[in-house]
Amino acid sequence: MRFSVEWLDGAPNACAEERATLCRLRIFVGDENACVFYDPQTDEKYDHVIAPAVHLAEGIATDWWSIFGGRDREHSLLPYRTGFVLPDVRLKFDGATFEVAGDQLHCDNPKLRFWLVDTETLSRDATESVLANFVERVVDKLAREGVANSEVALCWSRVSESRADPEERPFCEAAGALGVDPYSISDTDASFIDAAGDLFFGEALIEFLAGIGETHHSASPGATPRHAARTAALDSLHRLERRPRYRARLPELHDAAKQVRDVAMRHAGERSWAPSYRAARAFRRAMGVPRDAAFESSKAVARTLGGRNFAPVQDLSGVQAVILRDDSDVRIHLRERGRRQWSAWAENFAFARAVGDAVCYPDAGRSVVNNLHDAERQAAGRAFAAEFLAPVEKVLDMFHDGRDIDEISASFNVTSQVIAHQIENRDRIRQACGARVREATEAVIGRA
Repeated sequence: MRFSVEWLDGAPNACAEERATLCRLRIFVGDENACVFYDPQTDEKYDHVIAPAVHLAEGIATDWWSIFGGRDREHSLLPYRTGFVLPDVRLKFDGATFEVAGDQLHCDNPKLRFWLVDTETLSRDATESVLANFVERVVDKLAREGVANSEVALCWSRVSESRADPEERPFCEAAGALGVDPYSISDTDASFIDAAGDLFFGEALIEFLAGIGETHHSASPGATPRHAARTAALDSLHRLERRPRYRARLPELHDAAKQVRDVAMRHAGERSWAPSYRAARAFRRAMGVPRDAAFESSKAVARTLGGRNFAPVQDLSGVQAVILRDDSDVRIHLRERGRRQWSAWAENFAFARAVGDAVCYPDAGRSVVNNLHDAERQAAGRAFAAEFLAPVEKVLDMFHDGRDIDEISASFNVTSQVIAHQIENRDRIRQACGARVREATEAVIGRA
């Protein structure tokens, strides 16, 4: 992603900020210019838009912590156009990688059509540099033109101070994950972030906060449903501390995860799901589970990991599972789903996601399985669970033998959606688990 700005002097705009920052703007996604548009009135194609850069820069600065703290949220540049024309460029962050895409856009006033551009993936550092450089360039232009105390300059000064503060920056990102402005945050929201920070840290904290949403828990007088949901989630997490350890402990998980640690390492340029597929295959081998073996329930998975007394939790709120690690032990608290077949299969998958989180992210601390889809750890856990419970090569063998998706899902005790995704993702699973990876996996298992 790259911004190209050519300033236009002598603009007629009445607003001083707009006058100072009117420009020919091009936004490149990969090698493609998202600002290319077709004008049906002139029947011509143009390679830039003319707009004041100040509104775009101010929007980015204002939403900075939501852009970098949010998960499962798309941030479009369209809300920043403020009466001018911009292409529909979207940013989405999973915690490690940004996905940037430009969608096709038809405008009615004026009548213009922007082309679709390909998707580009960028690291967090690269995206932060691109956005910060653009905002700083606009702020510098305003200063050179003598526009003092502009809103974007004040906002960016505040964001820059927070970025440079090792204590304030994590709090601001946590606020962004929760969907609130760290500079106008309520005492209730700030207290909730602090309380959650006592239980989680790093990306685990961000994913917990981003995953907390409204539920139908009853609220105390004057409390909002969202506040009630957050309170219920924290209360249930604290109750886990009083639960007998043997109900959640999986004695063999820690050592088995160590055996496949090399396989689960992420290579340069990989998305989070790639090493998770590899880790799932290696983990089945490490546990001595045949390729065609199926787990009838979460308790069956737990028994394979030494958890003979494992039992789900009835009153876990706001999350599907909680993973707790220390130097030599792993415990998983799983929310009970019910006895209906589909619920039992969903519970089985949630437990396998939690196992995958423990395998792929073995550092000490707590983490959760929740309803986020594209967040880094949640995506990794889903990939691990799918390949661990329903290995794709066995699924494809059954599919090619004429078994339908519902039959295959019943054989592996997972939902039909899991099987459909395994078939759909077969090429990327095979790519992630290529020949070199298989050799590395066999070497790791052989040393164990």
